[in-house]
Amino acid sequence: MSDMNNKIQLKNGIKIYSKNIISFLILIIISIGIFSIYPKIEEFTREEPSVPYENHELLEDIYKSNYVLYKDIINQKNDEEQTGDEIYIGATDKAYTNDINVIHNFNYELSSWKDDLNNGLRNLDYLVYLNDTSQNKTNTNNDLNLLVNGASDSNLKDKYAWYMIIKYDQNGAISINNVYGADENTIKNTFSSFNLRNIWGYNIDGDKNIKINPIKNATFVYAISKDLKYSDNISVIVDNSLNKVNTSVFHKIITIILFCALILGLLIPYKRGNNILGINVFFKIPFEINCIIFGFGALFSVFISPEVILETLKGRLAKDLMGQYITANIADPIAIVVNIIIWTLILYFIFAGDMLLKYIFDTGIVKYFKEKLLVIKIFKLLKKFADSLIDYVEHIDLTDKSNKVIIKVLLINFVILSIISIMWLFGIAASIMYSIVLFIMLRKYVDNVRMKFKILLKATNQIADGNLDVEINEDLGLFNPFKEQIKIIQKGFKRAVDEEVKSQKMKTELISNVSHDLKTPLTSIITYVDLLKNENISEEERRLYIDTIDKKSQRLKFLIEDLFEVSKATSGDIKLNLVNVDIVELMKQTQIELEDKIRNSDLRIKNNFPSSKIILKLDGQKTFRIFENLINNITKYAMKGSRVYVDIVENDGNVEIVMRNMSAEEITFNAFDIAERFQRGDKSRNTEGSGLGLAIAKSFIEVQGGRFDIEIDGDLFKVIIQFRK
Repeated sequence: MSDMNNKIQLKNGIKIYSKNIISFLILIIISIGIFSIYPKIEEFTREEPSVPYENHELLEDIYKSNYVLYKDIINQKNDEEQTGDEIYIGATDKAYTNDINVIHNFNYELSSWKDDLNNGLRNLDYLVYLNDTSQNKTNTNNDLNLLVNGASDSNLKDKYAWYMIIKYDQNGAISINNVYGADENTIKNTFSSFNLRNIWGYNIDGDKNIKINPIKNATFVYAISKDLKYSDNISVIVDNSLNKVNTSVFHKIITIILFCALILGLLIPYKRGNNILGINVFFKIPFEINCIIFGFGALFSVFISPEVILETLKGRLAKDLMGQYITANIADPIAIVVNIIIWTLILYFIFAGDMLLKYIFDTGIVKYFKEKLLVIKIFKLLKKFADSLIDYVEHIDLTDKSNKVIIKVLLINFVILSIISIMWLFGIAASIMYSIVLFIMLRKYVDNVRMKFKILLKATNQIADGNLDVEINEDLGLFNPFKEQIKIIQKGFKRAVDEEVKSQKMKTELISNVSHDLKTPLTSIITYVDLLKNENISEEERRLYIDTIDKKSQRLKFLIEDLFEVSKATSGDIKLNLVNVDIVELMKQTQIELEDKIRNSDLRIKNNFPSSKIILKLDGQKTFRIFENLINNITKYAMKGSRVYVDIVENDGNVEIVMRNMSAEEITFNAFDIAERFQRGDKSRNTEGSGLGLAIAKSFIEVQGGRFDIEIDGDLFKVIIQFRK
């Protein structure tokens, strides 16, 4: 029997061991599969490359290098070692020049800038010289001086991807020219934003006595080779600009991969997965510790793994881990192994998390938390006393006049005081006196609380009976927070009642307007269909009737389409096809499309558009519908023979479109209400229209992140549209 049991145990052990090997092999294979799609992920998330030499950080480092190199060339000229503060910092007050904090801070900053030049900008070739001497300093054998004379050396252009010249005149004014490999205006604009005070970072804005001496009579030539020999800040900037990746999309793809792994793990039966090596350990760990472990695992998976992938794709992972001097033939295998290990661990943790969730449900959520929550284990030690105390406090009835509650509290208090004072001869007597005094105070306090509670209860009962104007002016002490909440509830109820009344009114208007607007063209269609049934009508009359039916059916169609659009807008079911739209050209196109209506309305449109294009990310079709509805509205209600002004203004953060017209009829409606559904400018309904035009325009504007406003000044009707850039 014993041998039989041993064989069964051995067989089960081999089965579990085989299952573990197969499971880990599957995880490794999936990890290899994920690693193999890295290029596809990069290709899917790649963005258009940018110009690396216009990078703000790079240009700021070069600006700092001016001060480092100018100090060196001045010391070379004078054949002495001056510190940075002696060259650049002056003061109207002598005390400031001796300020140790200013001197130390500036020299420290200048020293760090020099380290950045020597280490972070190793791929930067430079030549610096003083305009009035032959003193110069360079770190290259290439003749960069040719660029200063305005010569266009093809050899330099073949060698360098970028260069530029910075000159300072005798007054310290800076000029930039002969820029190659980047936009000169962009670099000039960037340099114009730099000044030593801001870049230094020391708080001297309020110190008017501190004076900064500028660089004078110096020329700086900087160049960056096409062949970057060193790994430094420049190589990182160039690499990032050429291999630019949309990190947002990239992170979403990784999240989707992790989510798919989570779902696949959930599909594995609990009985097949709970015996995998290490899984049972998580079942024994307290819940809070599991939360910490899987929380860190989730953070690593979501935030760190994408960075590992990016560094792998850029070929920098092994160098980041092992150092800059690792060879390429070793770097690639290390990167592969590290990625497979990381993904295997991530997948293992996801699988372990799935099994833990299944274990929780298999055990029972309540039972699991009772057994595994550390908090519960700690509180169990105080459970008996806490349960009795909580039960007692929870069942205090403030409306009961009985003294039992106070007496019980005092008895507990008496016991506690007796135990504390047991070593003192008169302790028990003092405890009795203390309890009597405490009883009187508590009795007064409870009566006061009961009275305030009754006031609160009376107010809530009045509100329940429908009196929403009840006021509580008394100080309720303990119940003051409840008093404030009751006031909020009153306001909420009043607002809800007002909204309900308004909603009922709108529903009534909606039914009335829809019935009228649908009935009018439908009645016409039925009437003319009946007339067409008459065989004695002439061919001309028949064509006239058919034409009328066509117009009325089109009118009915447009009304139904408008109703459908408003329905979608109300439900939020509007799908946008965002593209680059020239807002000026679209407005012109809309006016051309509606030229006949504008001419028939005897209106003259005065456009005030910028000469250049204004490109916005919008849905072209819906934006055209916005302009169409607004111009249609103008043709219906504007005064005949008047002028209509259409302005398009480009501001710093937005584009503003303004339409102004003089109303043919007196404006008696509210600017807010007119943009609601089925609201029309003519209450008599003499003009065709559903009253949905402005509501649709407003919905389409707001769903694209814009703002729609209406202003009324007398009979001047003004629509203002704002779209963010």
